[in-house]
Amino acid sequence: KGMATRRKAGIPLGVMKVLDPRQLKPDSTETERILTVFDETIIKLEITRLIPRIIGSLERFSRMLGPEITSSLLELQKISMEIQDLLASPGVEGERGAVEQRLKCSLRNTLRLFLANPLLYHGLKYEVWVRQSPADAFIKAFKEFRDFTLERLLTSPDEEKEKIQFMEDISLRVEKNMETISAVQAELEAAIQTRDEEVNIKDKKIENLKTSMENLAKECKADIHQIAKEGEKQQKEDEKASQDRCARLEQDVLRLRAQFKALVLEHRASELVLRKVKRR
Repeated sequence: KGMATRRKAGIPLGVMKVLDPRQLKPDSTETERILTVFDETIIKLEITRLIPRIIGSLERFSRMLGPEITSSLLELQKISMEIQDLLASPGVEGERGAVEQRLKCSLRNTLRLFLANPLLYHGLKYEVWVRQSPADAFIKAFKEFRDFTLERLLTSPDEEKEKIQFMEDISLRVEKNMETISAVQAELEAAIQTRDEEVNIKDKKIENLKTSMENLAKECKADIHQIAKEGEKQQKEDEKASQDRCARLEQDVLRLRAQFKALVLEHRASELVLRKVKRR
């Protein structure tokens, strides 16, 4: 049903085989042989990558490996050490060639034993931890080459033409979509620029209003301070004037009291004189 839906969408069958890995199935004995060689080579590369780590912890993995593979790995380790000794000793090129041949044979035998036990190999992949190395990049590239070769083997000339045409159509669609996206982006950028300009104008207005309010507050504060200062000065002047008036009034009161006393004394003296006159 899904396949029919994709066919209705206009995707050619040849392209579907490339886009959907489940459609890539060997359709000839020769193709199967080629894939088998690729897959075995990948497994050999991955095993070869694990072997140094396994040999370094052989006691740990010996029960899992079994006696035959363990013995083969010990032999491989022994020959590797011989190679290292020969590399450190000059003038032994003839012996080194023979030992290298033994090393190749030992490695082939070890890989054969691992290939005969795929469950062991897959188990070791999760048990043995190996640091990243250039070998990982090579294995990854080899796997990609295997997939690319499979794609080429399973793609007929007609399917290749369909794929090329399909990719060209996709490229045209992408190009048109990119043009549309560019136009929309330009409109969006223009709208954003307009919005930013409006926001900047409003920000400037707000800043100006804020500055005006701050200046007005400062002026009001200065006016209040001036009024308070003048009021304080006027109050002091009024207090002084009041004090002066009070002092003058006190002086007037004292003067009037003195005059009053003088008049009283004068009146009493006059009264005494009159009384004396009447008595006569």
